[in-house]
Amino acid sequence: MRTDLLPESSDAWAAFLAEVRHDFYHLPGYVALCARQETGEPRALFVRDGPRAMLLPLIIRDVPGGGYDATSPYGYPGPLLRDPTDAAFLRDALVAALPTLRDAGMVSLFVRFHPLLNPGVPDGLGALVRHGQTVSIDLTESPETLWRNTASGHRNEINRALRAGHSAEFDASWAHYETFKRLYRQTMERRSAAAGYFFDDAYFDGLRAALGDRLRLCVVTIGDAVAAAGLFAETCGIVQYHLSGADEAFARERPTKLMLHAVRAWAQARGDTDMHLGGGVGAAQDSLLAFKGGFSRRRHPFFTLRLVVDPDRYRSLVRTRDPALDPGSMDGYFPLYRKERAISA
Repeated sequence: MRTDLLPESSDAWAAFLAEVRHDFYHLPGYVALCARQETGEPRALFVRDGPRAMLLPLIIRDVPGGGYDATSPYGYPGPLLRDPTDAAFLRDALVAALPTLRDAGMVSLFVRFHPLLNPGVPDGLGALVRHGQTVSIDLTESPETLWRNTASGHRNEINRALRAGHSAEFDASWAHYETFKRLYRQTMERRSAAAGYFFDDAYFDGLRAALGDRLRLCVVTIGDAVAAAGLFAETCGIVQYHLSGADEAFARERPTKLMLHAVRAWAQARGDTDMHLGGGVGAAQDSLLAFKGGFSRRRHPFFTLRLVVDPDRYRSLVRTRDPALDPGSMDGYFPLYRKERAISA
């Protein structure tokens, strides 16, 4: 097998995406955006064995004290294969890549899988952790079936919103871009979200530049006010519900339900096959997952993979970070040498 760490500008990266179904998380421009946010370098791990090949987007970060580690960009940028069901080749490709990663000075590798594009995940390699579920909508079903599979409470509130004259539509001119950012950040504050969810203007501007026409802004208006707004990305028949926010003043109207209903109808009319809503906060089984689950009964497990590439260096870094941490613990925070130290009372 031949293994390479491709730069953002690589023709091989773009050519492989042209051959396989992928999501916006796999685009070089998106990976570069996330790398800037994390002060790293955008790369794609590319492994070839005759007609078989795997491409895995990564962010390469400096490790304090020397060396590097590799992590997935934000979202679901799982490995892409010409045959997505070939979990055996996926495992072989990752094993074959380990010497290349070691030679490049990597200490660890963290991979987020894609719930739709990775139906097979590798077994017996590193630590494979199953988190919560995500929700997706099968847009190949009839509109009547989609509506029937929507929770009765959702249907009632959507009908009530339509009767009241609430509107949900795409903002082609991005006139409400600033309003979206304000509503998104206010929503994160209400949810006491982690700092990593508070994206700055550079991220949003970079997202628009990286995704181009794939990215759309949907807004829900009640009277003259924007009650909710969300970003949706369309790639290879997959519509991703990326980020959204709602005005607390319209909490009783539940405008996000009307927004998702409208985007679902739009995506189906365009011939898209899947609308992925994601999961709960931090992949938890929570109220957010239940809300999304009201739009579809289809569920997918979400996996991450943790690989220690250089065991000696990894153990040393963990012990230096906090002697109380167990370097052998792989199912929690990873890599442990980046875990924040507990604050003493």
